Amino acid sequence: MRSIRTTLVLSLIATLTAGLMLALIGTYVLTRKQVGTMFDEELRQVALAVHLREDWIERGRVRIARPGFFLAVRAYDRNGRLYFETALPSLPPDLPQTYGEGFGRVDTEDGPWRIFTHVTDEGIVQVGQPVGARDALARDVSFRALVPMLLLIPLLALVVGWMLRRGFAPLEDTSRRVSDRDVSRLDPLPLADVPAELLPLVQQINALLERLSKSVDADRRFLADAAHELRSPMAALALQAQLAERAAAPATRAEAFRELSRGIERGRRLIQQLLAFARLEPGVTTLPFVTLDMARVAREVVGFAAARAEALGVDLGADAAAPAYVLGSEPELRSLVENIVDNALRYAPRESAVTVSVRNNAPGKVEIHVVDAGPGIEPAERERVFHRFHRVPGDPTAGSGLGLSIAKAIVERHQGRISLEDAMPGSDGPGLGVRISLPAATRLDVPASDLRVA
Repeated sequence: MRSIRTTLVLSLIATLTAGLMLALIGTYVLTRKQVGTMFDEELRQVALAVHLREDWIERGRVRIARPGFFLAVRAYDRNGRLYFETALPSLPPDLPQTYGEGFGRVDTEDGPWRIFTHVTDEGIVQVGQPVGARDALARDVSFRALVPMLLLIPLLALVVGWMLRRGFAPLEDTSRRVSDRDVSRLDPLPLADVPAELLPLVQQINALLERLSKSVDADRRFLADAAHELRSPMAALALQAQLAERAAAPATRAEAFRELSRGIERGRRLIQQLLAFARLEPGVTTLPFVTLDMARVAREVVGFAAARAEALGVDLGADAAAPAYVLGSEPELRSLVENIVDNALRYAPRESAVTVSVRNNAPGKVEIHVVDAGPGIEPAERERVFHRFHRVPGDPTAGSGLGLSIAKAIVERHQGRISLEDAMPGSDGPGLGVRISLPAATRLDVPASDLRVA
């Protein structure tokens, strides 16, 4: 596992090492230049200090260089006749005699030499030194300057490690506080003494904890409500089963079994709606959105519910002839229309009509409108009916209070809007109009064959 602290320490050590190497190179270059300047001056001073006296010339070979400087000297006249030459050290045999004043560099069999030639009336003095001696001295001086720096690297690594440990202490403290959180403890992390660099992360963690707390609370409420809602149907089923067992007359037994069958159907629908609502919770994986014709979906839902509508004495119809394409999940949108139609059939009186219309009314919008002739919903209750398990006071039906909640969750997942209104304002039975607006699919999403049909 990658460690930020280790990465930083290694990066700093590598940077320091690279910096020291660059410093060594720079020190060597500067030292070499300074050593060269110093020795050039030494060559010049030695050349100027040599006087061509007769007694020196008569000796033939003399030693005048100071020990440790490794300077070689020779003197000759303008005709090239040698006056004298130092024995140790001596100039290379292949080093040519020069007759012009100044410095020079000559490559010999013994390596490159730095030469200074001094011209006088008495003769010419030539002083030389191996370039290698100069480089060796420059390397020695540079290395001696670098050794203290190299010894500082381990010390700097320890200091940097200690400083990073102190610097990462708030991060470790925050990590420990996060690890202490669980489902039973989702309170926000304290923001006191949090470094500025860590504050955005802690704030985002607190926001996540808040969302998680709300989600957990919602799940708990949902489970409690579901358990409460399932308790009554299950108790009713048990009672109806007991009545059927105790019934002596065939007619009484048959009626008890009919009630038992209706109770089972209500329980089945409630469980189905609970599962549908659970699948609509945030974070639950859904099928990918596809292009589908909501007019076709509406016609199919109306066709499936036609038998039930006929049994209830309700005229159920669809006004959805023209295609209306949206991008969404077909099972969810089908469930949306089914829930709205189911609610309409529950409240529609006999000999009334329920109509499902689908239109492309506004640019980029598909509108689904379901109207019935029932008692409608008071304006004060129209927002509350979208809450889970909420029933309008005095509601005579045996609904679960989940149909409109499921419808709203599906509409919001598809970036749409749902609203309630009076279907027939001013009448004794104002009815209810459910208006749903969904984003229409773009032309690129609609198959070409469907566009030709449209």
